Parts: sequence; C-alpha cells; structure tokens
Amino acid sequence: MNQNTLKTALRLVFVFAILFVVTTERSEAQGGRPRRFSLGLYGTYGMDMHSANFLDLPNNPVFTPRTGGSNEPGAFTGTTAWNPAFGLVMEYLLDERLSVGLRVHYATQNARLTTRANYRVGRDDGTFADATSEYAISDSLQIIGLEPMASYNIWEGLSVHLGVRLNFVTTARYTQSETLIAPADGSFFGGSTPIRTRNVTVGDLPNANTFTIAPIVGLSYAIPIIDRLTVQPEVFFSYGLMPVVRDLQWTVNSLRPGVTVKYKL
Repeated sequence: MNQNTLKTALRLVFVFAILFVVTTERSEAQGGRPRRFSLGLYGTYGMDMHSANFLDLPNNPVFTPRTGGSNEPGAFTGTTAWNPAFGLVMEYLLDERLSVGLRVHYATQNARLTTRANYRVGRDDGTFADATSEYAISDSLQIIGLEPMASYNIWEGLSVHLGVRLNFVTTARYTQSETLIAPADGSFFGGSTPIRTRNVTVGDLPNANTFTIAPIVGLSYAIPIIDRLTVQPEVFFSYGLMPVVRDLQWTVNSLRPGVTVKYKL
C-alpha cells in the first residue's frame, strides 16, 4: 500500500468520526436519549512475541557460502520485544451491554533476532581456540493500525472485546551483522585494534508485508472518574496470521496491556 492510499484512508476515518459525532449528538439531543457515543485516547506498552524459523532474509544471506558444514549458523528463532502504541478510540453503545467501536493507532514493532555458530580459529602464535559468532537481524517497523471491534459488558464495568487489527506498515527497516562472542581476546582481523563486528548491512526490510491482519480479543474494566469520564485498564491479545516478510516463517503475536480514557459526548 502506498503512502497516498494510506493518507486517504486515514482522512476518511477522521471525516467519518466527525460526521458520526455530530449526527449522534444532534439525534440524542432531539430525542432525549442517553448519550451513546464515546471518544477517547489510549496508550499501551505491549509485548510482541516473534515466532521465526528461517535462515536468511531474501537476497541478504547472513552467512555465505552455505555448504552444510557444522560451522554454519542455524535458523533464526523467536524472541520477545516490548514496544509502545497509542491512538484514538471511538465507541457507540447499541444497547445496555453491547457496543461497537473503532480504534486508530500508531505503533512501533522493533525486535532483534539472533542465531549463533561455533567453529575453530587459529591464533597468531600457532595455537587454536573455540570461537562463537552471533548473527543478528534487527527490524524496525512503524505501523498505522485500524481496529474495528465489538464489546460486551458482562458485569458492571467488566467488558470483553472481539475484533480484528488491520496493520498498515509505513516504514520497514533492518540492520544485519555478525559479532564475535568468543574468544574474549579474539578479532576478525589482525592489527592493534580488535574488530569484533563485521558484515554490517542496513536497508529496507526486503519483501516486507505492508499490510497484515490479526484477530484480537481483549478484556477491560471501566472505572468512572467524573460524570461522563471513565478510565479503563485493559489488555488485548492479537494473533499474527501473516508473516512480517513474505514467504518467511516469521509471525508476531502481541499481548498489550494499556489504559484508555473515554468521554461520553
């Protein structure tokens, strides 16, 4: 998805929200019905759980040439990273318990995947030592997300939520490198200054998915503060259906605790 399409979609969401608020306020004012529309802000610092099983990024080998030797690094596997997100919440109460809503958020998804290789190296004095290299891929994603969902109040302020997260990836970058972990006095190249990191590459994450879908489920508890204003501690879990990079086994599930502040208009 290109930047113009994403900007157009966000403008439509904004215009729809304004029209919805104006129409709802006018209708409820004329009919004397209780206020049903809420608008608010939310923030979260969530845990992104990466599940991975791949050797290299497309057209960016972390180790070359691969001949099947025992000194080659294994596949990249999972990791856990913490990242923030914040956004806008719109909600409309259909009846006493059921409501529908839309969330629009900005989020980052940064993580560091690693794998290692063990091998033998020669020293300048003719002896040998066991060596270990760590190969790392650090990704950095910036995301605009839409989350349409339905919510049901099961008891007083306690509600369950079910919906889907639509992620539009606006930026996807990566850094790849090899670092000598052992021996402690080793170096990739001779000389008076030890060099323990090599083969550093930086660029756009190749074949990154610019749009992903993830079902979400959540639980929240609304705490009244003053008339029409509530604070809502919450936690949401999303299940990554689509990979970060096309054709690679690399998906992300997220557990996001956070807080929403909502005001009934």
